[in-house]
Amino acid sequence: MILQSIASSFPESSYSQSACLEGMEQADFWPCLDGRSRVLLSKVLGGDSGIDKRHFALDRLEDAWSRDAQELNEAYEKDAPRVASGAVRKALEKAGVKVEEVDALFVCSCTGFLCPGVSSHLAEQLGMRADVLLQDMTGLGCGAAVPMLRVASGFLAQNPDAIVVTVAVEICSAAFYVEDDFGVLISTCLFGDGASAGVWKGVGAGLSVGAFESIHMPEEREMIRFTNAQGKLRNQLDRKVPELAGKAVEALYQKRELLEPTHWVTHGGGRDVIEQLEEVLPIKENTLARRVMREYGNLSSPSVLVALEILLDEDPEADRIWMCSFGAGFSAHSCELIRVS
Repeated sequence: MILQSIASSFPESSYSQSACLEGMEQADFWPCLDGRSRVLLSKVLGGDSGIDKRHFALDRLEDAWSRDAQELNEAYEKDAPRVASGAVRKALEKAGVKVEEVDALFVCSCTGFLCPGVSSHLAEQLGMRADVLLQDMTGLGCGAAVPMLRVASGFLAQNPDAIVVTVAVEICSAAFYVEDDFGVLISTCLFGDGASAGVWKGVGAGLSVGAFESIHMPEEREMIRFTNAQGKLRNQLDRKVPELAGKAVEALYQKRELLEPTHWVTHGGGRDVIEQLEEVLPIKENTLARRVMREYGNLSSPSVLVALEILLDEDPEADRIWMCSFGAGFSAHSCELIRVS
């Protein structure tokens, strides 16, 4: 599977961490939180969390914490296809591919649920052919991008002349929830909205993706997962997740096929997670993951693809790339991109 282009899209509205703190302090829930929770939010949002700003698909910041379950579901249905379509249009333009040439559309997302899925809404907005294969992947959390590429690669192996579009899109602001719980509060401080789309072909020159690997740890499922609270998604996040991520990524890296990668592209997760990755990978500083976090926050599934886009924008001839995503499950996934002619 050969990469033709990759592009991202974000909602227009963005907010600094201090603006988010101010919005929380003015929200109705703030007086209901206990003192320790208010101190934690003030410390994370008022300090150096490694995030300068986050993009939200919101007209008003206060809506991030005031919407009921129905309003959150409606926001996801409206904004997920809209943000995703921006990324796809950019990627198609960069690749010189017309929308009517696309044969399959793969979408991963976890911050809402639609039936039919985001792919149906997205294909309609883009004007795709009626016979395009539509495939939605859900339930994989922040790690979904690499498994999505693995599934798309299987389709192209059987249909090498096809053109495939992959999209990771998350409207994390439609999954915000607040209560006196460490993980829930930290999640509210980290996540932002965005999408990343790629255009792929089965043959040709360019970056070829393969050597897919996955690790699943269902015994650690409760460490990081979505639960349901009053009809809303509630992110359950344990303090041990950074250490768990480090162990999983280290195990995946030991299974790689490349003898010596020249670039490492990973999901970030958060400042503590990135520091763990820097302990187990042969890099002094995970600059790509840190940059995505600083400019956008934790985007969930699009994060690793946005990091890949940044790398290729700065180094169009980048080769021997090891890429890794991880998240709910607990699961972690990797692949390798090698330039072919």
